[in-house]
Amino acid sequence: MNKRYHALDKDGLPNIGEKLSNGDIYINKETPLRAHDPKSPMGSQIAYVPSPEAYKGPIPSAVDRVILTSNNESHMTIKVILRQVRRPELGDKNSSRHGQKGVCGHIVNQEDMPFSETGWCPDLIMNPHGFPSRMTVGKLIELLASKAACFDGKFKYGTAFGGDKVEDVGKILIENGFSFTGKDCLLSGITGEYLNCYVFSGPIFYQRLKHMVADKMHARARGPTSILTRQPTEGK
Repeated sequence: MNKRYHALDKDGLPNIGEKLSNGDIYINKETPLRAHDPKSPMGSQIAYVPSPEAYKGPIPSAVDRVILTSNNESHMTIKVILRQVRRPELGDKNSSRHGQKGVCGHIVNQEDMPFSETGWCPDLIMNPHGFPSRMTVGKLIELLASKAACFDGKFKYGTAFGGDKVEDVGKILIENGFSFTGKDCLLSGITGEYLNCYVFSGPIFYQRLKHMVADKMHARARGPTSILTRQPTEGK
């Protein structure tokens, strides 16, 4: 058996969980040579040509789901959903639950990240200039509320529309030895000295968006160019 067909089951579709590399076949299908030829007599044999779908991509993927659907005319649609495990890299897009989206601009070694007296270290650092114009007050409340929830073990509602009151959340932080405003003193991971500012910090939910550099990277050596600038034309 050809190694390119290792992921297929008896029905010509891939098994769930199979790993696909570049060139592997994940849908084995055949196309009729003359599907709607009016000259062909009724009942005659139709010749079929193999037209398999091959996986293209430098990064291997795993088969996550296989979806089969059909319409009233018995036309079948096959969808194969693939899954990849990727590490965050420069340019990958993330967002909090309040629409504060942004791309990863710098990846720092663990030992160079700022840290607190108790030893915890932030996973992500966000520029505060994103708050005034976007007015995502709910994110500030979510950060405060989730920080307080770590101490009293109760659910908090981090939203600007009828959520937990900031005063009540601040009191919980004071009872546990933290600042009412949620700010902390951090030490520089490079110099080991205290930073000359307070850092607003706490646990918050972040999600990864589908806009990743691995999918958008594009380069070409030849193709159409602009006459004036001699640069490649817009688009791919």
